[in-house]
Amino acid sequence: MTAFASWLHHTPLSLVFQQQVRWLWPLCETLHFAGLTVLLGVAGMFDLRLLGFMKRVSIRAVQQFMPWALVGFVVNLTTGLIFLISEPAQYFSNPTWWVKVAFLLVSGLNALIFQLAFSRRVDAIGPGEDTPASFKIIGAVSLLGWLGVLWAGRMLP
Repeated sequence: MTAFASWLHHTPLSLVFQQQVRWLWPLCETLHFAGLTVLLGVAGMFDLRLLGFMKRVSIRAVQQFMPWALVGFVVNLTTGLIFLISEPAQYFSNPTWWVKVAFLLVSGLNALIFQLAFSRRVDAIGPGEDTPASFKIIGAVSLLGWLGVLWAGRMLP
């Protein structure tokens, strides 16, 4: 990974990012925080509904906010890549960054499993109804995964 980090650090794109650190880094930090707030706010609300909270609200109604979570994720992916490209050795050599990547993978796989295996069952659960155990497991894994991403990201500095 050291050779790749060194190569990436010397690419033209990385050099451009490094030269703009005075304004680019604070801008990306701000956008990263805002993106994470939107992502965790929406995903957290959805996960809590899957866990059986807010039973008066249909899962489908909460699910309609998920495009906003995707916007937050894209903002975080973009800003995270800028961080990584500008200072790759800082991340690749940090075990906490790898923990964050692991939590991201768990959260992403969990969302994919929900979409592929369970999303069709959402309409069968109306307001006032509890969710099945499979939904609760998906919601718990998601909530713990995103909280893990948040924790690891905060532990990076």
